[in-house]
Amino acid sequence: MKTELATIKSMPVSDIMTMAKTFAESGMFTDAKQMGQAFVKIQAGQEIGIPPFAAMSGIHIIQGKPTIGAGLIASTVKGSGKYDYKVIQLDDKACSLDFYQGKDKIGNSTFTIADAKAAQTKNLDKFPKNMLFARAISNGVKWYCPDVFSGPVYTPEEMETIDISHEVITTQPEVKVLPALTDKMFKQLCDKVRGGDKEVFEKTKDAFSMTQEQLDAVDTIIAEQAIAA
Repeated sequence: MKTELATIKSMPVSDIMTMAKTFAESGMFTDAKQMGQAFVKIQAGQEIGIPPFAAMSGIHIIQGKPTIGAGLIASTVKGSGKYDYKVIQLDDKACSLDFYQGKDKIGNSTFTIADAKAAQTKNLDKFPKNMLFARAISNGVKWYCPDVFSGPVYTPEEMETIDISHEVITTQPEVKVLPALTDKMFKQLCDKVRGGDKEVFEKTKDAFSMTQEQLDAVDTIIAEQAIAA
């Protein structure tokens, strides 16, 4: 019986930045049109053991937490080399999954329509089988094979029912308006970063308002220098 999980090799930050820029510029991912958004998704995938393209396609950041589609969770379990699951029941009333480690059954995860209604799951009338499977596979991974991922993961269906506590702010916070970074200043900034002065970038961001295009351009320069080094 195999006991070791298949692992994803971590990439250097510079490689992630380069890949994030490419993914964002491709226009293929509607929720990651900017380099920073793509970087967060790829980095989240790195931390829980999911390769870059799968992370871009299957990971969504909701309320600051990485959520993963049921299909990606299921394929990760089956591709882990350590765990597997079998569908015992899957219809509009319930989803029941048996989980295995090698040939040994280690538990069952069942999620019923009654459980879904109690959790106030949305879109239940439209896609009951999909919703039930998503919750059953997610619960089963948490209960029986949490080491498939390197950190806690949620399905989008779960995030719809998680109550995020918050503090009500009664006073209006003071907003500091930064002056825009001019084209001339931006060119000088790029020259300094190319010359090896990376600290000036952080100082500039604190003192001036930069567009996303300017931020991406400087990030690219830093990434190129890191690769060259």
